[in-house]
Amino acid sequence: MGDNGDDKYYYNNYNYNKSHNQLDSHVNMATVALVTGLIAIPLCFVMNIGIVLGGVAVVLGILSKGLEKKLLPQAKRGIIYGTIGIVLGYIVFVSSMHTILTDPTYRQQLNQMSEQMNGQSFDDLLKELGLSDL
Repeated sequence: MGDNGDDKYYYNNYNYNKSHNQLDSHVNMATVALVTGLIAIPLCFVMNIGIVLGGVAVVLGILSKGLEKKLLPQAKRGIIYGTIGIVLGYIVFVSSMHTILTDPTYRQQLNQMSEQMNGQSFDDLLKELGLSDL
């Protein structure tokens, strides 16, 4: 490469890419937050996985900001979807527990499973704890 300005072009191009590569980690983290938040919504119906993934999405979305002034659009969406996953996950969990504790057929199944695992029914365990009102 000679003195015809090609060196300056490549040098400037390298610096341009280098300065933009510093944002790549923020963009990657925001994108992972978005994808994790999207996955959290349907998985909130499976063993509370949505609650965990939603929390991860929110944390990654917030951390992707770094020292920048604004959140990236992917990070904002990731935080929103993650929050939806957390809220839906808790709604599903509470409604499932309510159904198990109030429906007689599910309560009977719970007692049978508890007897198999612990040697005494769930109702007996609650009486020992003084929570027989449930």
